[in-house]
Amino acid sequence: MVFQRFLRYRVRALQRTALVSHRRPGGLVWRGSLGLLEQDPRGGGGLMNPVSIRDLAKWYGEIAGLNKVNLELQPGITGLVGPNGAGKSTLMKILTGQLKPSYGEALIFGKDVWKTPAARRRLGYSPEGDSFYEDMSVLAFVRAMGRLCGLGGSADALAREALGKTGALGFAGKRLKACSKGMRQRAKLAQALVHKPDILVLDEPLNGIDATGRREMLRLFEELAGAGATVIVSSHILEEIEAVTSRIVFLAQGKVIASGALAEVRGLLKDHPLKLLVTASDPRKLGARLLESGLVTGIVFQRRAGELAEDDLVLSVPQVESFYRALPGLARELGIGIDRLVPLDASAEAVFGYLVGEEMGGSA
Repeated sequence: MVFQRFLRYRVRALQRTALVSHRRPGGLVWRGSLGLLEQDPRGGGGLMNPVSIRDLAKWYGEIAGLNKVNLELQPGITGLVGPNGAGKSTLMKILTGQLKPSYGEALIFGKDVWKTPAARRRLGYSPEGDSFYEDMSVLAFVRAMGRLCGLGGSADALAREALGKTGALGFAGKRLKACSKGMRQRAKLAQALVHKPDILVLDEPLNGIDATGRREMLRLFEELAGAGATVIVSSHILEEIEAVTSRIVFLAQGKVIASGALAEVRGLLKDHPLKLLVTASDPRKLGARLLESGLVTGIVFQRRAGELAEDDLVLSVPQVESFYRALPGLARELGIGIDRLVPLDASAEAVFGYLVGEEMGGSA
């Protein structure tokens, strides 16, 4: 079971290393709390990224769960996006030392996570699936996980602190087997936080949590990232990931099909001009001028809700920045007022749909 394997590797790590404050090469200090960039031991004065994934592959017989994935992740929030079977959970299991890669390496501050127990102890992990000691109370479970991380006498206080951060302190005495899905999710998040790791790996952490709770969790992720942590979140609720980060890794069929800031990825989709909804005082005059200028490649007139004669424009815009620069002057020249300008397909969900379509078309 996932959690039992996770517990075992934590115990092995503790047998080989002690959780103490220590000074890293180059004078940077880690105290078991949130993420400092560290100097690269290979020299040159550069700083290592917290997570480096190099040519990572995982094969299940003849099926590739991951296929030569390369990523560099910095402090802050990174979203992992992809359909079921895209490789998100496989990547997270390799990154947390639960699954051995077939090829390549996953590095935590320059250390191979599979070969270095001390690197794994800098991670906090909340898996998608549940595997609890069901007769334990929520507090006892999180406290036990803290002790496995070497917290000793501070485990109880830090467990309560973590439960408070995840909104679980109110049911800390409740047995896990009596907890709802949302309560169990909060308990999993608390055990991932209890030892104040540098890197958090969260697989579908918002599942089973109501809308108010999801907003609270997203604020918590932002708080942790603001304090220097590297937070890696997978979710199928793309709008919520998009609300807290623009750094998104798009996975499909075990491959990274795009990564980076959402706006930059959207700008690379040359075969999919951005769709913009424009409300203007004279939409037909504006539309004709835009077509003449070459700033748009297509126009659809869309009847405005509740209006008999007024139309909105839906524009196909191949070069978004050029369009935004030109539109104000063009509107002034024509004496037209622009009341609304809304991107229709710049969301993570729309971008991912385009990317998957191109990937499928390219591999056909």
